[in-house]
Amino acid sequence: MPHNFQLPPEQMDILERYPALFGLAPGGKGLTLLGDGFACGAGWYPILDRLFADLAVIRREDVLTRLRVVQVKEKFGGLRVYVDGGNERIQARIADAETEAAATCEHCGGPSPGRRSHDGWYGNICDSCAQKRRSEP
Repeated sequence: MPHNFQLPPEQMDILERYPALFGLAPGGKGLTLLGDGFACGAGWYPILDRLFADLAVIRREDVLTRLRVVQVKEKFGGLRVYVDGGNERIQARIADAETEAAATCEHCGGPSPGRRSHDGWYGNICDSCAQKRRSEP
């Protein structure tokens, strides 16, 4: 099912770089998986880009033709990446990316002290981004 909104250009760039991981048709048209994009902040996009580059290599080396990334999101202040058709190497690399994200601000990509509660929600944001959120109307 195609999405009904425009994904941010940074997300589209990542999706189009690794079409086999996301179930994209040739040319990047017709999102079949992850049609709503990544449900996390842009500060984690570089981590995701490196992760997907590594997953593409593992997919090729281990002949994991059914490997698909099905969801990318923030949950309780942590990065979550869900796949179908993976193996232990894939899961280990995802765990490494999730660990890296735990020390990275989801908003700006800078160092973060880790998960914190704000407005009843958990998030992973640095002191500077937390201050900006508190000062917003």
